[in-house]
Amino acid sequence: NRLCLQAYSPYPRARWGKTWRETEGCDLSKQIMAIVKELELSTEKIARLVEKGERQAELERIEWEAQKEQWRREEEERYAAQSLAKSKAELFQIIDGWAEANRIEKYFKEVEQRAADLSDNERIKISERLQRARELIGSPDAFDHLMKWRAPDEF
Repeated sequence: NRLCLQAYSPYPRARWGKTWRETEGCDLSKQIMAIVKELELSTEKIARLVEKGERQAELERIEWEAQKEQWRREEEERYAAQSLAKSKAELFQIIDGWAEANRIEKYFKEVEQRAADLSDNERIKISERLQRARELIGSPDAFDHLMKWRAPDEF
């Protein structure tokens, strides 16, 4: 059975390792001074590897932060675009609803004008029906509709 000595860097970003094995003619105890000397000489190399690893880690951290910032901006842009689209759709829907309400109101006014020529009894019946119909339809007031609309920044 032969012995083996392994030395390695404990730093995760400084990969360094060295192995010494006993041979038939030379066991490890005879190599100790040479091993110690080699380890001492390796400290500078390991220190450089550690520094390089730390610089690399810092570069990766900066890159990660930049990536997160880019994702945040993209998400903000996506949200702003969605809000704009929703706002436009809502506004067009309100305008369409208002236009429909105005069309209906014109119809009601036409009925009122024509009802003026009817007898009092018929005019009262028509007026009551018109009142109920107006209550059912709601307000054609443009300001009422506009106040219900949400601008893009209100989503």
